[in-house]
Amino acid sequence: MSISSIFDIAASGVAAQRFGMEVTGENIANVNTTGYARQQVMLQTGPITTGTNGFPMATGVEVQTVRRAYDGMLQQQIVSGNSTYQQNLTRQTALQQIQPSLNELSTDGLGSAVSKFFSAWQDLSTNPGGTAERQALMTATNVMTDDFHQVSSTLSGVAKNADTSLAGMTANLTGNAKDLALVNQQIIATTAVGGNANELLNQRDQLIQQMSQTAGISSTINSDGTATVSLAGGETLVNSTKYATVYTNTNASGTNDILITGIGNPPPANTPASDTNVSATIGGPNNSQGTIGGALQVRDTIVPGYLSSLNEMASQLVSTVNTQHKTGYALDGTTGNNFFDPAGTTAANIAIDPLLTVQKIAGGLPTATDPIPTSANNNGNALAIANLQKSPVAFTTGNATFSSYYNAMVAKVGVDTQSAQNTTTQGQSFLNQLNNLWQSNAGVSLDEELTNLTRYQQAFQGSAKVISVATSMLDTVLGLIQ
Repeated sequence: MSISSIFDIAASGVAAQRFGMEVTGENIANVNTTGYARQQVMLQTGPITTGTNGFPMATGVEVQTVRRAYDGMLQQQIVSGNSTYQQNLTRQTALQQIQPSLNELSTDGLGSAVSKFFSAWQDLSTNPGGTAERQALMTATNVMTDDFHQVSSTLSGVAKNADTSLAGMTANLTGNAKDLALVNQQIIATTAVGGNANELLNQRDQLIQQMSQTAGISSTINSDGTATVSLAGGETLVNSTKYATVYTNTNASGTNDILITGIGNPPPANTPASDTNVSATIGGPNNSQGTIGGALQVRDTIVPGYLSSLNEMASQLVSTVNTQHKTGYALDGTTGNNFFDPAGTTAANIAIDPLLTVQKIAGGLPTATDPIPTSANNNGNALAIANLQKSPVAFTTGNATFSSYYNAMVAKVGVDTQSAQNTTTQGQSFLNQLNNLWQSNAGVSLDEELTNLTRYQQAFQGSAKVISVATSMLDTVLGLIQ
C-alpha cells in the first residue's frame, strides 16, 4: 500500500465521520419537531483492490445510505387511530352542547315547565271560575311552549353548526391534498437526482395523518416514495402529483352535500352536476371516521333522533290536551275549543290556540244535573286535564307518562354524552400509546445521539491522526530523497 493510499483511506474516514456528525446534529436539532423520524448513517467499506503485497485491501469507507426510521404498520395504526379519535371528539363536543338544554340543571327546565303546566290545571280545578288561576294557566303554558322552542332551537343550532363546519373541514382536506401532491412531486425530483428525501417522507406521513383526522381515508406508499390517498368510498384524492378538490354544495333541503372533483394539477373546476357526491361515504362506515364523519353523524343521526323524541312529546301533549279540552265547556258556554294550536305539532311551533281566551278555557264537564256547565263551580275538565300528567300515553317507545318519557330522554342524552366522553378518553389513551411506541421506534433519543456524536468525533479524530502520520511518513521519504 502506497502512502497516497493511506491518505485516500484516511480522507474517506474523515468525510464519512464528518457526514455522520452532520446527520447526528440534524437529529439533535429536530428532537422536538413533530413527526420527525430519526436518521442513521449506514457505512460500508470502500471497493476492494489488490494491495502492494498482493493482499486484497479495501479503499477506506463510504456512506451507503442514510436510513430513516420507519414502521409502515405503525403509521397505518396511527392514521386509523387519529381518524376515529377525531370523529369521537366531534361527537362528544356536540353532545356536551346539547346536554345542558335537556338536563334539569335548574328549576326552569322543560321537565319542570311541563309539571308546572299540569299543576296550573290542578290549581284551576280548585277555583274553576277564577280569573287569576286562568291567567296563571296561560302564563305557565307560555313558559312551557317557550321551553319547547328553546330546546328545539338548541338542537337545530347544533345540527346547523355541524353542517356549516363541513365547509371548513372540506377546505382543510383539499389543502392537505394539495400539499401532499406537492410533496410527492418534490420526492420524485429529489430521488431522481440521487438526493436524500427523508425530510420529505416525514412531511408525507404528517400530511396523511392530518388528512385522516378530517375524513375516512386509505393510503398506499408507492415504490418511488410517493403516497396515493383515497377516500373511504374509493374516490382518489391524491395520486402522485395530482389531487382532487373536496367541497360542499347546498342541496334542495338547505343542508350541505360533500362532493369531490376529478384529480388534476390543478384539479378540474367544481361542477356539482357532474362531480361525485361522497356525503354517504366520506365519513367511513356509519360516519365513524374523521371530523367530517363526526359532523355528519351529529347532523344526520344524533340531533334528528333527539328532535324526533322531543317533537313526539310536543305532538302527544297537544293531541292529548286538545282532545280532553274539547269535551269541556268554557265560562262563555262554548265547547269544542282547542287549547293548543292544532297546527303546532312540533317542539318548534307548539303554541296556545290563537282563538283561546281566558274565558274560553274549558274547565267544566257535563253532568246529569249540569248538562251544559256554564257554572264557574264545575271543575270536571280542569281536573281531568290535570290528571293527564299521571296517565300513560302511547309513545313509539311504549306507554309512558309525559314526565317519565321526558326523563328517559334526558337520561339517554346523559348516557350518550358519558359514552362519548369515555370513548374519546380511550381513543386518546390509545393514540398516546401509539405515539409513545412511535417515539421509541423512530423518535430522537438525545442519549443515543450524544453517544453517536462522541463515536463519530473519535473516529474523525482517528482518521485525522492517520493523515498526520501519513504526512510525517511522506516528509521522511522526501527527506531521504533530498
